[in-house]
Amino acid sequence: MSANNRHREEQDTTLAVKEDPEICQDNMSSSEEPPDGGLWAWISTVCVLLINTFSWGPNASFGVYLNYYITEQYFDEADTEQYVMIGGLGLGLSFLACAFTNGLCRRIHYKIIMTLGLCITFLSYWLASIATTVIQLIMFQGFLLAIGWSLVAGATLVIIPTWFSKKKSVAQGIATAGGGLGGIIFSRSVDEIIKQYLNNQKYANNRKHGLRLGVAWALRMQSFVCGFMLAISIIFIRSFTPLKNTSKDKKPFHVEIFAFLSRIDLLKKLPLACLMFWNMSYMLSYSILLFSLSSYGTSIGLTYKQGSNVTTIQSLAQTIGRPLLGVLSDRVGRVNVSLLATFLITLFSFVFWVFTTTYSQLLGFAFVIGLLLGISWVNFGPMTADVVGNSGADLNHAISLQMFAAGFPMLIAELAGFKLRRFDMERPFLYCQILVGVAAGVSCLALLPFREWKVKRAVKARIAYLKHSVNNLDGDKEEEEEDAALAGMDGEQMEREIMKMERLLAADVRSYMYRAVYPLKV
Repeated sequence: MSANNRHREEQDTTLAVKEDPEICQDNMSSSEEPPDGGLWAWISTVCVLLINTFSWGPNASFGVYLNYYITEQYFDEADTEQYVMIGGLGLGLSFLACAFTNGLCRRIHYKIIMTLGLCITFLSYWLASIATTVIQLIMFQGFLLAIGWSLVAGATLVIIPTWFSKKKSVAQGIATAGGGLGGIIFSRSVDEIIKQYLNNQKYANNRKHGLRLGVAWALRMQSFVCGFMLAISIIFIRSFTPLKNTSKDKKPFHVEIFAFLSRIDLLKKLPLACLMFWNMSYMLSYSILLFSLSSYGTSIGLTYKQGSNVTTIQSLAQTIGRPLLGVLSDRVGRVNVSLLATFLITLFSFVFWVFTTTYSQLLGFAFVIGLLLGISWVNFGPMTADVVGNSGADLNHAISLQMFAAGFPMLIAELAGFKLRRFDMERPFLYCQILVGVAAGVSCLALLPFREWKVKRAVKARIAYLKHSVNNLDGDKEEEEEDAALAGMDGEQMEREIMKMERLLAADVRSYMYRAVYPLKV
């Protein structure tokens, strides 16, 4: 990109901020602008990557645990639905709790909160390893672990926006790759530890005892590895601007934590509401795809090892895909890439997954879908910041609302997917696959009004800039030449461009639909 184009882009953005009432002005006028790079910015990004890898990341390996729990009937008295609840609690409840973690960060230093989360995470894995009933397993591997993840990882959600502006999606893509990296690290290792005990001749006459020993040591391995790596990451992570509210007129402690629930003014912003609905619907399909592929492999006749390999390939693809999605988002536009990725998930769910019947086909689907699956993790934070600004209480509360809303579908996603399975049918996962495709399709449609708002904002900024340039044509020659060069056209061409842009802003339905699909980097 040329210097002139960069300058014009910056001017367009500034004008958009000034003219668009949807943008929170108090946040945009922050005295400390993100440095958009630097040593500590990238060190903190790597720390967030590691925190995601060793908090939410191991959740990608839960599909391996789930497969053993269900097929080997881990506890005799347990229902399959109870095992499924563990994964839903781990992911969904952690999202819900993250909303309150953001409030805690406004009153307590984020490193204290993260350290508490580290301790709870370590304890959760260890207690789960000695659980003797399914209720204990749900409480430790589901409920308590979710609280630990929300405290240690929830605080990182608003750290990257304090460091980056234009490179926000790239940094977010790198950081969220930890979700896939954790799956790569733990899917195969968990499977190998469990198999080592399950297939040991020593436990040939008591196979279930071997299974329980294998699961116990797999959980203990995760407790030690995750605990150590999280501790290192917490030591080095930094925030560019303070997250703690140090103002003298701050609200009472309990009000600060629950303050985001009273932010009706944010919910009234149509762009944010559309973004929230996109995230909710998308997370329903995301959760089912994350946990179901290993079980789906078993349903088409694959072995445990092959099912574990499918989960590993999906995690590998997420590790590659999330940074790539971040780079593409900054180059092509966050909304454009989010729309495309969500549409492709819809398409592949219907035309690829439904007809997958072999190991090689499932590996291919896992890789392709894994490349796209992290799009919400990469872009929901930066797109939220596009609406409310890069820092301050508005960003904190908006992120909290997003996490809180997305947590509910994630709580029930895997259970809903399981209930839709029909093992008496030729394709037992068909209804589950349809749910995934429909949820992804609905989320794609929800982004169209958000894109229309972004295009409208950009067009208004372009018109304001062109009018500014036209008005300067009567000024001195040097300024006229500079404006003409930046606009890339003469006065008459500018007038025609202004008329074209103003027609695009018409209030009729046709213009609205045209803006929603107008070819523009947004």
